[in-house]
Formats: sequence, structure tokens, C-alpha cells
Amino acid sequence: MTKTIDLNRKNISEDKIRNMLRKKGLGNLLLDDKTLLESRRSFVPDNKKANKDVWLFGYGSLIWNPVIEIEESRIAKVFGYHRKFCLKTQIGRGSEEKPGLVLGLENGGSTSGLALKVNSLDTASELDLVWRREMITGAYKPVKVFGHTKKGNIEMIVFVINKSHTNYIGKISEAETAYTISSARGFLGSGKDYLDKTVESLVKLGINDSYLSRLQNRIMRQNFKT
Repeated sequence: MTKTIDLNRKNISEDKIRNMLRKKGLGNLLLDDKTLLESRRSFVPDNKKANKDVWLFGYGSLIWNPVIEIEESRIAKVFGYHRKFCLKTQIGRGSEEKPGLVLGLENGGSTSGLALKVNSLDTASELDLVWRREMITGAYKPVKVFGHTKKGNIEMIVFVINKSHTNYIGKISEAETAYTISSARGFLGSGKDYLDKTVESLVKLGINDSYLSRLQNRIMRQNFKT
């Protein structure tokens, strides 16, 4: 069985996640430190003004495991993107033998999640951790979106799927998605655990995602027929 490690501040900052990829011979897929830093600085410079709040939008694991220090959170809705299992992974939630799937945001529709206000005392350093986590291979790309909340609209950074990445899967049925999730496991745990924790965190926020619920039902019933 694959040995699991925690996705936490220590393991990200000490480069344990990226070292796992290097040990698996996948080091060539990693974005280097310079690229990550330049990307983060293009959104939030090192000398960010203290009166400018920075928010992230969590739609998957960032909701239940943000890793970084969060000052405030709000339920937010974003238009123009929808949640989908569209990123193949041979590492964290899958393996080379049985690749898994994780969530991304695809164009079209809308999605509800959690707006996360980043610690304003050390925003740049906190975001560097996020970039090392989300931009590990460039399978996502950061963009700015507006989140609609009960306290008004806020600008947020969100990591959407990079459709030019080799691990992007555009067309996949719900039956195949459910089967892939149910059978995959990597060094961060199983695909099913990732799905279940995401659904659980959304339910606690009062958010119903029918797509994720259908996938759960298929896995529970072992219904992998199209």
C-alpha cells in the first residue's frame, strides 16, 4: 500500500511534496522556484500594501485544508466556472498504475465555495505556500474572479484548470469519473476520501453540489455503467 503523507505547511515548505515527485521520476514536470515566485508576484507583490486584502477562492481541498493562515472566510458564488473532476493525477490521489482524478474549475456555469482572506501580516509568504501547493506542475493557472457574498462582492484569486496541460481531461463520463475516483490512491490518500471530504465540507456550508453527490452515489452503489 502507498505510504501517505500529510499535505500541511511543514511538508510543503520543506519541499517534501515535490521531492515525492522527484523520487518517482517526475521531477521534469515540476515548475521551478523562480517560475513560481514570478507567478505569485504577478498577482501579489512582495511589498503588498497593508490596506489591500487578498482573498482566495476554495472550491475543493482548499475549503477543508487551506494549510495557510486565514483571517476570515465567507461563502461565495462565482459565475463563469463550474466544478469538475478534470485533472488526472499519478501522484497525490493516484498512481502510475491507477491514475486518479482531482477537481478543477472549467469554463461555464457557476460554482459556490469559500472565500478565504489571507493573513494580512505576511500575505506574500502565505501565498508562496499556496503557489507551491497548487502550481506544483502548472496543471492549474491562477486567475482573478469576483465572488458574490452576503457582505458584497470581493475580488479573489482562484486556480482554474490549465487546459493545455497534458493531464487535463476534457471529456469523461460520470460513470468513468466515479470508477477512477473509487479505485485510485496516492501518497496524499484515496480519491474517494478527497471526494467525500469535499462534499462534507460543502454540506457544512449549506452548499449542495448535485454533480459531486451523483458521483458519491455511483461509488456507493458500485454503478459504473454509462
